[in-house]
Amino acid sequence: MAFAGISLLLAVTPGPDMAVVTKNALAHGRRGVILTTTGIALALVIWTTATAAGVSAVVRSAGELLFILKLIGAAYLVYLGTRTLIDSRRRHTDPLSGAPAAAAAHVIFRQGFLSAISNPKLGVVFVTFLPQFVTPGQALFPRLLLLGSIFAVIGWTWLNFYGFFVTRMREFVTAPRVRQWMERATGVVLLGFGVRLAAERL
Repeated sequence: MAFAGISLLLAVTPGPDMAVVTKNALAHGRRGVILTTTGIALALVIWTTATAAGVSAVVRSAGELLFILKLIGAAYLVYLGTRTLIDSRRRHTDPLSGAPAAAAAHVIFRQGFLSAISNPKLGVVFVTFLPQFVTPGQALFPRLLLLGSIFAVIGWTWLNFYGFFVTRMREFVTAPRVRQWMERATGVVLLGFGVRLAAERL
């Protein structure tokens, strides 16, 4: 229960993944939310497996690898933020009819996946957080896989709940200017996370 509670607190903390979910919820509705969160969940599973296998510990100790991964994640967030700001300049007569054409499923899925897989802080969190809930005598690999899977399910559930809430808000947004400013705010948030990720020392 303690692990689930802390995992939920970590999941609801605003971050790049929530910003990407917001962006795709506004642009593509429920379909965008599900595809984005599924991509994020896959990345979480990969981070979990890497943690259980000890890869995250290696990445954590290899400063150059961590630095490169951090820059890749930061650049991708800046790219998404810039694209969102550019898209917000379009004039919409109606926020729903003026929404972007339905993007290919793999494109939306890839945005969620890349957002999470390129964030080295997830690896740091897993390698420092998960082992605290392994008791002496337990098999390390299956225990870490179980804990990581629980963490991924909690994160996926929360992001879907949050994303569906955003889509409901989207349905009630009828003023084009409101939609435009929401897109701009999301773009600025994505840019901010990208710059912060690039500037922070992990």
